Amino acid sequence: MLRNLAIVVSFVCLAFVAAIITSCGSSGNKISTMCTGGPFTVAGDWQGTFSVNGGGTTTAIGVINPNGQAVFFDSATADQGVGSVAVLPTITGACSFSGTETVYPTQLIGGGVVTGTVQGSVSSATSISGTQSNAASSGTFSLSSFSPLTGSVTALSGARTGEIEDQAVILQVTFTPGTGNNMTFASTPQSSCTANGTLTQEGTSNVFDASITFGSGAGCPSSSTVNGLAFESNTDYFKFNNSLQGTYLYVISSTSALVLEIF
Repeated sequence: MLRNLAIVVSFVCLAFVAAIITSCGSSGNKISTMCTGGPFTVAGDWQGTFSVNGGGTTTAIGVINPNGQAVFFDSATADQGVGSVAVLPTITGACSFSGTETVYPTQLIGGGVVTGTVQGSVSSATSISGTQSNAASSGTFSLSSFSPLTGSVTALSGARTGEIEDQAVILQVTFTPGTGNNMTFASTPQSSCTANGTLTQEGTSNVFDASITFGSGAGCPSSSTVNGLAFESNTDYFKFNNSLQGTYLYVISSTSALVLEIF
């Protein structure tokens, strides 16, 4: 599918990117807008699969905030496209949704920005599915709500390390708890890049609105300002910390192929 967009790479294992990229104007395999039930409460943490019909399947993890913003990243470390980001259409909990999606493949598979369309349905507060297609292929996705963190959400404090998947960026940061479980962090001189971040919890959920400002120069990501969503987990999805026990924080950009894991 991405070959049609002149990205010259092998995409044998990139089910996530291939499955969620669609052509605007394509009409195949759409979910009917005739549905019943809802609106459901869908704000929270989600996991699932993205598949290409007749092709591969990959896993994805993401967050939906109370405004319906939905961001996901390819979490399958065996994929060349691990760390790629997909911003789905707004999902408010109505029984059906459709609209524009934006996909940000990692630099390893060509980078860039790809837009398309999605049709989906919300069958309950714990189940979301959808389909997409274009002239080259069609695919499906299936998502279920889950709890990535054992116990309650807690504002991080003290020294932490952060790494960005598919980018040579290593951050040494210090976290400062704020009101409730809100938190901020600032890089130390040992970081490869200066960075300052703010994470604001949505209610009492494991959903944070995130904003990070990076410095410029070598050792910094290409995006100087990152806005997106974040969540806490007990899982080291990218294996940066050798899967050791602990609390991990994931920040998913809504405007670039950037997923920051802090541990």
